[in-house]
Amino acid sequence: MTRLGLCFLGLTALGMALTTTADLQAENWKPSPGEAKTFYDEDFMRVDQASGLVVIRIAEGRPNGAYKDWPADKGPILVFALDCATDHWIDLGMDFKGDMALAKDWRQGEKVEDIKGATGGAGRVACSTRETLPKVALP
Repeated sequence: MTRLGLCFLGLTALGMALTTTADLQAENWKPSPGEAKTFYDEDFMRVDQASGLVVIRIAEGRPNGAYKDWPADKGPILVFALDCATDHWIDLGMDFKGDMALAKDWRQGEKVEDIKGATGGAGRVACSTRETLPKVALP
């Protein structure tokens, strides 16, 4: 009986850990200022501690809940790294899995000028709120 009780306790703890992990990957899609059909994931935006780059995820279409519910017939979800100080951006590709993973050596990508041209109003928001965004150690 004790083993059964410990098993249930272990499953409860595992469930709580998984819930906490899921909460860390929350999504909050907001309309990009000045753009009718572009949205950015407010909860995804963060600053890389090593480089100071802001990582942002944007998409065209209409958000429909969590990432896994993003309508397949809408535009892709794009990921960018922004160097706000120099007005440059790095294309980090598309996010197909929603796992917030970044490719190896993502900081080494080609920097292109004009953040607004790539990310629109969402880039403006990311750079203007840069100081208040979570600063994390990204791989």
